Amino acid sequence: MSRAARHHRGPIRATSSVIWVLVVLVCAGSMGAQPVTGNAAPPIRMVALGNSYISGQGADDYRSVPADTSSYRSGTTGPNNYCFRSRHAAVEIVADRLGAQLTNATCAAAEPRHVDQIAQFDEGRQIDHLERAADIVVMQVIGNPEFLNVVACVQLGECDARTVERSMAVLDGEQRRHEQRIHREVRARAPQARIYILSAPQVVPRPGQEYHARCGWFMSDREVVLLNAFIDKIDEISRTNAQLFGATFVDLDGADSPWRAQRHDLCSAQPWVWGPRLHAPQYEPDSLSLRNWSLGSYHPTRAGQSATATVLFDAIGLREPTGS
Repeated sequence: MSRAARHHRGPIRATSSVIWVLVVLVCAGSMGAQPVTGNAAPPIRMVALGNSYISGQGADDYRSVPADTSSYRSGTTGPNNYCFRSRHAAVEIVADRLGAQLTNATCAAAEPRHVDQIAQFDEGRQIDHLERAADIVVMQVIGNPEFLNVVACVQLGECDARTVERSMAVLDGEQRRHEQRIHREVRARAPQARIYILSAPQVVPRPGQEYHARCGWFMSDREVVLLNAFIDKIDEISRTNAQLFGATFVDLDGADSPWRAQRHDLCSAQPWVWGPRLHAPQYEPDSLSLRNWSLGSYHPTRAGQSATATVLFDAIGLREPTGS
């Protein structure tokens, strides 16, 4: 077994709002954690693939400049690897609750190509860390780099709707097809695994929800609509592909989701998503890039990842996969 497959032992030494999480779960026997005995079943093998929404970037103890990076796995905050795998990420929480052996191949800023085509940082392709014996695959892989483009558009000035429309066209064409290829590859590599596709949370208010008192200073009404439309397109693609390939779509906006029980977008009274935030980069060369000063912006907080873990854990308890 590769070093990457050892749960909680540092970063994967082979490949880095958005958006795919793939947890593969082959449900052989009970899903509950089992004590280790002479006749005990082997531990559940869980694999996570995707970008910063699943790696847990933003799920930290951010208080001031510079940010505290102790919430992240050693070696994933630079200077050679910026995967930002948080110990408080939903997949980490769920693996602990299941007593599962987690292979966390997720990486901040990962694009679909980093899953199955090219290496990111020093880690190799994410898909190469998926073993045939995997029981659970959790995935959230589409969105980037278009999500980064859209966030920059709405955050750094009055956003031109054509910028978002172009990014949505990339999602609807190229990334929809790429996600389908990843589904096929995951199924071929781990044929008995259960696959869970994680949706995106609500980042900004929906039309008609009040928000000017808290965050109208950085985003106009029109930009709120544009960002919601982009995230909705990511979820529509992920849901449709989950149905097509027999995976389970884990909807954070579902009726029983704590995300929906009351508002937790970045403009709400109790936000579970960061708005724009700044922190001083750890390493001097990083200060040359604005992106390195805004890590975790528009990403779930620790509370948000905990809520996501609740929804994901409940979904894994389902007996039959469903794309609905």
